[in-house]
Amino acid sequence: MFERIWRSGIVRMALCGAIGSALACGSSGPKGQGGGGVTSGGAAGGEPAPEGGGALAFSLQDGSTWNHFYRRGPVAAHVLATSGASPRLIAAFPAGNSGIGLWFEGAGGGAQGSGAAQGGAGGGRAVELAVVGELAPVERRDGMRGVRARVKVAAPSLRATGVVLSSIRVLRDFANEPASLPPEIRNQVDAGPPLVVRRTTLDGGHHFELVVEPQGGASAAMDEGGALALTAAPGARAIEVDFTFLHDDPPLTPIPLDELLSPAAAASERDRKALGFLVYREKMLAGSWRFLTYFGRDTLLSLRMLMPVMKPAGIEGALGSVIDRLDPRGEVAHEEDIGEFAALRHAREGRPASTAPIYDYKMVDDDYMLAPVLAHYLLDTEDGRARAGEFLARRTPTGETYARAIERNLSFVVETARPFSGTRKPAQLIALKQDLPVGDWRDSEDGLGGGRYSFSVNVAMVPAALEAAARLHESKLLCPASDATCGDLAGKKAAIARMMGDAWRRAAGLFEVTVPAARARKLIESYAAEQGIDPGEALAAVQGPVVFPALSLDRRGRPLPVMHSDDGFVLLFLDPDPPTLERIAGRITQPFPLGLRTPLGVVIANPALVPDRRKRALFGRDRYHGAVMWSWQQAMLAAGLARQLERTDLPESTRQSLVAAEDALWQVIRAADEVRTAEHWSWEVVDGQWRIYRFGEGKDHESNAIQLWSTVYLAVQPPRR
Repeated sequence: MFERIWRSGIVRMALCGAIGSALACGSSGPKGQGGGGVTSGGAAGGEPAPEGGGALAFSLQDGSTWNHFYRRGPVAAHVLATSGASPRLIAAFPAGNSGIGLWFEGAGGGAQGSGAAQGGAGGGRAVELAVVGELAPVERRDGMRGVRARVKVAAPSLRATGVVLSSIRVLRDFANEPASLPPEIRNQVDAGPPLVVRRTTLDGGHHFELVVEPQGGASAAMDEGGALALTAAPGARAIEVDFTFLHDDPPLTPIPLDELLSPAAAASERDRKALGFLVYREKMLAGSWRFLTYFGRDTLLSLRMLMPVMKPAGIEGALGSVIDRLDPRGEVAHEEDIGEFAALRHAREGRPASTAPIYDYKMVDDDYMLAPVLAHYLLDTEDGRARAGEFLARRTPTGETYARAIERNLSFVVETARPFSGTRKPAQLIALKQDLPVGDWRDSEDGLGGGRYSFSVNVAMVPAALEAAARLHESKLLCPASDATCGDLAGKKAAIARMMGDAWRRAAGLFEVTVPAARARKLIESYAAEQGIDPGEALAAVQGPVVFPALSLDRRGRPLPVMHSDDGFVLLFLDPDPPTLERIAGRITQPFPLGLRTPLGVVIANPALVPDRRKRALFGRDRYHGAVMWSWQQAMLAAGLARQLERTDLPESTRQSLVAAEDALWQVIRAADEVRTAEHWSWEVVDGQWRIYRFGEGKDHESNAIQLWSTVYLAVQPPRR
């Protein structure tokens, strides 16, 4: 069961102001919290930033947490206020992936600081904590910027035992384990009034500041142990406090929505504003609040799905962010350590405490995503074809042209794919890197069930990358105008890549799993009993052996019999034959736990046909990559089905199977529309009814309120039939 998982009643947004207008929000807190407005504050907090065009402001309720987003010019912040026995208040800034967090005890003194931040594990009485009115942007002449929020606490006193000003990575670790707070992270306090908590980062170059201004006779004090105590005015039963959250990391450059999206984008204000908060000219951010920085895989997958409705500013900024971070071999950077988290790493590894970025190249799948996404833009879209020369002539921070950097990635793809194309043995597939349990998007410790060879990488992305390499070489776009011999060499490179791609398409056979019908029925019945679900519909649908591709292969090349949603990679990046398409359509259409379809979405992993109960448990509905729903995975399936239905070479029977799968998929996508912009969600069955559950700060990971690759429904839209 979940350690910390929250039932989502209804995800509700207060969308504030029109695109391009000044901030204009009403009350955005829970019911009963009036729109009290935000005062200007004194010198410590700074003056409100002048209002102007381009403000983006919205709020979203996620279980017991209200999320408030603001972005305009150099000011961008996500403030989240969580109620419960262990309340919390966090301000996350896209600039520098930095933030300020306060973890409170519940009324009555519940213990605080860990994953209990969203629930009732703290031991005290539940406290309602809410931002009232709108966030107010603040900019100071000394370069500090941020937002001010008026917070109402429905209790006569509240005590924050954790007050952390640092990188989001530091806040994230503290939320999971308070003892992880680095000893170097020490606050300075000015008792005021107003009370000010401030820090200079380890490199000495940047600053954080938290200004606490109680209202209406309430008081605030910080003890020698660093705990912040808030106390209501005598006789009062609630506290109102203005919190101003400030930092001075260099701001990112927002892209106005009219420069980011074309008129073809869906009209959803929720998705538009979520995307607007996460996309900047320098890079796309993976999700808020926990992943407010660059992730290569998230960028490329989101971009591929959003590309039909994105304008060049966003597309080329995203592609450029990936190309700029390629390593000397041409590998794609998975993530970046920036800001104070980078300074901490540099210092611990014996270098000066610098905020110079540290890039992580441990993932495997993103290395094979750049070529297909890039080829689609430069060769298949009108904007890409028109702008290809200018784009490829751009230079990376090291002075290398984009064309040359891309050549390095294509060389990496071909060289790493060469061994299997010659032997076709499982041991020559693309494995996870040595001593690492992760390598593709299922990057939790057990996401691949201990497997070493991922389906998504080996069956989908390597063949797709080889085909993309062949197309890019054939186009001669990467050839310098001054090199007359490049064309012939490019043709040879294209032929080699395409020949290797033909060999790699046979990798799918190594992943095939066949479970006899009688065995399948027995396993489905047993799994359904474990989960408390009715297996009747699934059992009735078993008409013969159950055949599906394994999620991964182990070190010896043995398949792990977990059914999965990664068929979406095949649909979006390859052109499978009709029988393969019909089998994929069947897995989408068939009811869980025979297939993947539940009333609340498509599960990303179905372990029902795994005989080993301990192995099945790795894919439980309380696991980050278990029998749960991920929004972008459903979107990728939908985009892939739509892509396949555009083909003219498919028999009518295959088209009918794809249409049935598309209809079934959109039915369950609509059923969970309220959580569509979130990262992922899970389910329970109570009295025969399926209900949505949301991940909190529990056993694996808290879900982000907005996730980059969950905004792709701006482009991925239902069929019109």
